[in-house]
Amino acid sequence: MLLTVREFISTAKSSMPLLVERLQSETGRGHEQEAAAWRDSLTAVASMLEHADLGDFHVQLNGRTGNLALEYRLPAASSWCDLVLLGRGEAAPAAVMVELKHWNVAGDAPGPRPGLIEHKGLNELHPSEQVRGYVEYCQRFHSAVVEERATVSGCAFLTRTERATAYSKPPHDGLVADYPVFTAAPADTSERLPAFLRQRLRKPDPVFARQFTEGTYRQDRDFVRALAATLADSKDALVLLDHQRKGFELCMQAAEDLLSADDTGKALILVEGPPGSGKSVVAARLWAELARRGDLEGSFVFVTTSGSQKTNWQSVFAKHGKSLGAKGVVKPANEFNPGLDGRWISQLKKKGLAPSMADWRKNLEYWAKKSGKSPRIEDDSIAVSVVDEAHALIDPTVEGGAGNSHSGWSFHAGPQIWHILRASKLTILFLDPEQSFRDNETTTEEAIGKYAKELGVTVLPKISLAGAQFRCAGSKEYVDWIDRLLAGEAVPGEASKWLATEGSAGFQFEMVADPGALDDALRVQIESGKTARLLAAYGRGWATKGESNPHRALPSQKDFDIPYERQGKKSRWSKIWNYIPDADYSHFIQAPEDSEMHGDMLAEVGCPYVVRGFDFDYVGLVWLSDFVWRKDRWVVQIEHTFESAWRKTLAAAKKERKAGVYGSAEEDLLKRAIRGYRILFTRPIKGCYVWCEDAETRAYLASRLADA
Repeated sequence: MLLTVREFISTAKSSMPLLVERLQSETGRGHEQEAAAWRDSLTAVASMLEHADLGDFHVQLNGRTGNLALEYRLPAASSWCDLVLLGRGEAAPAAVMVELKHWNVAGDAPGPRPGLIEHKGLNELHPSEQVRGYVEYCQRFHSAVVEERATVSGCAFLTRTERATAYSKPPHDGLVADYPVFTAAPADTSERLPAFLRQRLRKPDPVFARQFTEGTYRQDRDFVRALAATLADSKDALVLLDHQRKGFELCMQAAEDLLSADDTGKALILVEGPPGSGKSVVAARLWAELARRGDLEGSFVFVTTSGSQKTNWQSVFAKHGKSLGAKGVVKPANEFNPGLDGRWISQLKKKGLAPSMADWRKNLEYWAKKSGKSPRIEDDSIAVSVVDEAHALIDPTVEGGAGNSHSGWSFHAGPQIWHILRASKLTILFLDPEQSFRDNETTTEEAIGKYAKELGVTVLPKISLAGAQFRCAGSKEYVDWIDRLLAGEAVPGEASKWLATEGSAGFQFEMVADPGALDDALRVQIESGKTARLLAAYGRGWATKGESNPHRALPSQKDFDIPYERQGKKSRWSKIWNYIPDADYSHFIQAPEDSEMHGDMLAEVGCPYVVRGFDFDYVGLVWLSDFVWRKDRWVVQIEHTFESAWRKTLAAAKKERKAGVYGSAEEDLLKRAIRGYRILFTRPIKGCYVWCEDAETRAYLASRLADA
């Protein structure tokens, strides 16, 4: 919904309760605290805009028909900017993005980095850093901004306080110079902030305002080429060897054959490889080499299939692109949803309609007809989609495919791969079916071929990276042994083929007597400059989930609190699961300077979901009682299993056990547990230390290592 500033001021003054009600309906945030913040902050915004004398300019209040949302959703992104003012500057169209914070800033202090502020004792994203991300994204990827060469600027408006000196002090002074912070002080609302807006918005531009409202994701090709060149030429980021290089060259040849043809059409390349074969590094290198070509039309996106992948790859791209806007080339698979969501489904149900997941094609047709909108990512708008960890793509159409409603994907929209193929001219999938372990990760190679045929996509010959091993001391024998161990087929003596011993090179693998010994062994490696992480499967509940600072919890309140005794002395090993503030998994994987992991690599325990696709020099594996050896087989102990993404499988397995049968759900649960442990065992590059909680499992593992 596009309003003039004058219309917004009038609405805020005369219909604030209705405006807040609409905001609650649109956003799903119905708490009174949120409503009060909207009432106060919007009143302050309306008052400020009156002082700014911008009555004929446009304010972007983006929402569905009949609704009003103060957030503007960035094209093909999951981020929302509180307020966007639109008009024309000195020589070009202009947009001013405003981040509103109704914060009580009493006691706040400068943070450790320019982008972090200490708010209520915790390090939070500085509002100016937040709006900087929105500005840079729009500068690089908003169609109206790119096409019209519009200027985009931003600021933060703290509507609850008249004093916020901590926000402008070093180390934030440089950031705030570019993205100022304004407060509710009279000097700010009547002078400084209006002057800031008038300097950037000289006169109305209704045409650009409409273009901005209807804008889509489109890349600034010069920026993307520069980013791709930097990434491809990096000396430490994307070095390829042997099978990796062969796979890369085969992919490039297939892509060039397709792209050089008179009628390129649509095509798909499947690249398959086991853990440690270098799928991710080949994927990134391939994206970089194709993106820096000058003869390809459309966008180039690097598609991720999990929150962990997304935030970690965004950090990599931002680092090499030296800009937050570089994150925009990383697209979560969820963003290929054309526009269906829970609210749309609820609206249909209120009308007496009951959309079916099985009839997802009809859902898409109905949505397109009734909404009158184009998909967020339009058909064939992407030149190349490189999809890492494609085995984690969601396909709700298969049996059990809609198992976890918390995935962020609308199951009524159908399979993710169908939408990626729909939107892309060339799709390159990197996958290992044996790493698919969550209920929703149901996309099969057979289904990929079926959807490709339906959409007229040519499926090129599969490329394999098998035979390469860049983790586990380069030992394919170790990976094969892990597969045999988890299949219950490993025999004593086999480990001698890969196990490092005194005077013999190989992969280091040691069992330790207690969890504290994991820390002891890993700290020796960390002190020598190696990277290390503690990992575990889902044998403990996530008690600290949602806690603002779980590291400060008492030992007994942490996710892991394991008592042990060594040489007659009692101790306890207390850790938390991986902490993900604002769903940013890079805190565990990359350990940025502001994270607890930066100061102590062993401060947290990572799970298979978080570490899949990543590696470290050394790993300490906490083998709990969720997956144990009993007599002659592996068994999943449901009472010790807490994986929330297995809800459907766990429920079905419990039902089978109650009926006294061993059925398909039990088999599926065992398969998922094996795959989870396979992921954990294949993360280390140099060595793995293991502590087993269960005595029989510990004895079995020791027996398989015997005579090595």
